Amino acid sequence: MKIYAKTRKSHCWNEDRFIVGKNFAVVIDGATPLKKSHSLNEAHLMVDYLKKHFNRYDGSVKYRLKKLCEDVYRELAATAYDEDHFPSASACWIEVSDATLSIGILGDCEVTAVSKDGRIRRFFDGSLDVLDKKALTEMVNIAKEKNIHVNMARPYIEEVLVKNRRLANKPDGYSALLPSPNVEIHEKHFEINTHDLKSVYLYSDGYSQAFTNLKIYSTHEEMFQKTADIDEEIKKIVQVSYSDANCDRYPRFKKIDDITVVRIDF
Repeated sequence: MKIYAKTRKSHCWNEDRFIVGKNFAVVIDGATPLKKSHSLNEAHLMVDYLKKHFNRYDGSVKYRLKKLCEDVYRELAATAYDEDHFPSASACWIEVSDATLSIGILGDCEVTAVSKDGRIRRFFDGSLDVLDKKALTEMVNIAKEKNIHVNMARPYIEEVLVKNRRLANKPDGYSALLPSPNVEIHEKHFEINTHDLKSVYLYSDGYSQAFTNLKIYSTHEEMFQKTADIDEEIKKIVQVSYSDANCDRYPRFKKIDDITVVRIDF
């Protein structure tokens, strides 16, 4: 396998990380707590901790993430007053064993598999996307009512975003990595055969924006039919994001997000 990985921060802190090993790869997208401490970036701390200490444990990716999230809980417990002070994270991972590729999805990270015959398969969990679309629709409507830019309407939907965040790992919500003394991980699981695989991509929502919010590509399939160079794709996302800094043409929660992608060629 040949692996190419790239991450691009959107601001001073990068809340994305990738982790690659001999037979696995992971992408993690951290989310800031509902209540920030203002003395550190908890999401950055969490994803950095997961990457730096990933080899502390043996076993599956899921087991390692579980144990490390419990460790993160202990690291943050001294400064976090309640669960609202803890960060969370979306994630996706792949593990290769013999002729089987196992895929895990949490939140809005995704995996795409491209076969040698050109077939493109998208593996994702749309639960968080459903919540985000409702919140974004409300944000756009408020911007129209108040005659302001879409990005200026973000503070008016803060209660909606908080309500949605509280649904992490709840029955009517979405799956995520959460620091806890007893972590439970409820990933969406897939398995595919590797015999005809050409490439597999793992990426955060900063990358999938190209075919969702930013409409650089009309569909997911179009993007991965045409993707030739990851660096060029990231440049396109950055260019379109900054050309619509107020989020009016392409409504979204922020001007630009951290972007992370891992491509594995078989």
